[in-house]
Amino acid sequence: MTAVLPWVTLVVCLAITLARVPSALRGENREVFYIFALISLSIFISIEAPYLVIDGWLGGMNICNLVLRFLLYGTFYFMGIKIATAFGSPAAVKAIRGPLGITAAILIGVLTIYFFLITDTEGSSAGMSALRWGPSLEAYAFMGRLYPGFVAACLVPAIWRTVVSTAPVLLRIASSVLLLGLSLLLLSQLFPLIPFSEAWLRVLINYSAATFTAIGLAGIWVSKAFARRKTRLSA
Repeated sequence: MTAVLPWVTLVVCLAITLARVPSALRGENREVFYIFALISLSIFISIEAPYLVIDGWLGGMNICNLVLRFLLYGTFYFMGIKIATAFGSPAAVKAIRGPLGITAAILIGVLTIYFFLITDTEGSSAGMSALRWGPSLEAYAFMGRLYPGFVAACLVPAIWRTVVSTAPVLLRIASSVLLLGLSLLLLSQLFPLIPFSEAWLRVLINYSAATFTAIGLAGIWVSKAFARRKTRLSA
């Protein structure tokens, strides 16, 4: 199942990205298209077969994993601002792109590079799972989870308010799915408690988080498009 899940997640994200192409070509909310494209690219790079090929081009030192980390940081930064704005949460927007958020992003970015450089990363391995795990690699992995978790924590309160509000049912359902995806990201902060013998749980949580987040975002887009169409028809 864990071998199939990444491909299923990629197919879902690519389908949503392609569905956004017509709107993007019309100049409508292109940021959403770019976010889904970045998510799809991140998922693609994380899958073993393309990862090994790309990392081989980069010297077989798992530099591809480092690139993936920063691709995810950028994706969550822009996605976080977009979601916070869509849910009408100035506090979340400020937390992500204000002094606290920028400081967190820079510090995590610097520490990510530092822990990567002091770790023996020779030998391509998707998720760096075949490497010998020690304190520096654990710290590097923790940095990779920390920034997405920070953004998720900023967004959860605003999304929860929509879930329990009197908003249209479709919007609340989509918000619930998005909330589930972000909650799984927060759960990933507890990965050190999962023994390596149960590593499949980490894969399940990671890709489930990506899938539910993408579906939730797409559902919010559909619900808003439906609401606009309903308004035009009733006008």
